[in-house]
Amino acid sequence: MTTTSLDRPTEVGTPQAFYRRHNTFPRFLTPARPRGSGRGGDLALVAGLGGLVRADREMLRAGAGPAEDLPELYVDLTSPWAYLAHLRLQGTGPDVAARWCAVQTDHGRPVAGLRGPGPEQDRVREELAAVRALALDGEELPHDIPPVLPHPRAVAAAYAEGVDLGRGPQVRAALLHAYWVEGRDIGDPEVLRRILPPVLVADDHICDGDPRREFGYVVTPAREPLSDAAYHLLRRWQQRWDELGRPEPLALVEAAGTRTGAAALPAGPSAPPLHAA
Repeated sequence: MTTTSLDRPTEVGTPQAFYRRHNTFPRFLTPARPRGSGRGGDLALVAGLGGLVRADREMLRAGAGPAEDLPELYVDLTSPWAYLAHLRLQGTGPDVAARWCAVQTDHGRPVAGLRGPGPEQDRVREELAAVRALALDGEELPHDIPPVLPHPRAVAAAYAEGVDLGRGPQVRAALLHAYWVEGRDIGDPEVLRRILPPVLVADDHICDGDPRREFGYVVTPAREPLSDAAYHLLRRWQQRWDELGRPEPLALVEAAGTRTGAAALPAGPSAPPLHAA
């Protein structure tokens, strides 16, 4: 049997690896992903030769455990408070876990985002100044707001898709860095398609028709979530936040009650650590 260049081992990133990943030149048949009634039915992937079965450990971790007992942190990811919470929590220990819930505040921003000077920009600048005053040593926040204030819907949808894929913390970190450090419009689907593939697309992922894992696509051109799971996750977060009275700028909901604003975050190294899950 003649051996071609496509049959030889290749390095990740070569055209042959691209063709194999996208099944342009399939070398073996891969059974379809099992579909179950619950989340676990979608976790197992049959991948590779010899019947190698790979379980998506990140999705298992995201769906396992008594998640209902975890405190929940409700925040608009386009708010300066979200970036402060990210900086404050990323270095804390795992003693206490908090589950982030992205909500959509209503400040009159158009779906395509808000540009130019105006009352909303002034409001966010004041909020950023208040957040900068609370920053601890090592927590660097920008001196001014990004040029575009995105509508929170697309940002929350992108994060919900990341949570559904078991990559919530990575997607959230990428979104916040792109917005507050690089000043990019994270409400634009085209921008999201450029910043999220590095945290969502794996070179060894077997094609299964999921554009989120294949190309890092997480929102539609209309800035809506792609999957039903993310849609329902968004709706649950928003409904729960509405039931709480829509507390702003952020709220930590625990069994003992609800803390808002600066009280929802650890005050410093001596405070009980709160770990973002």
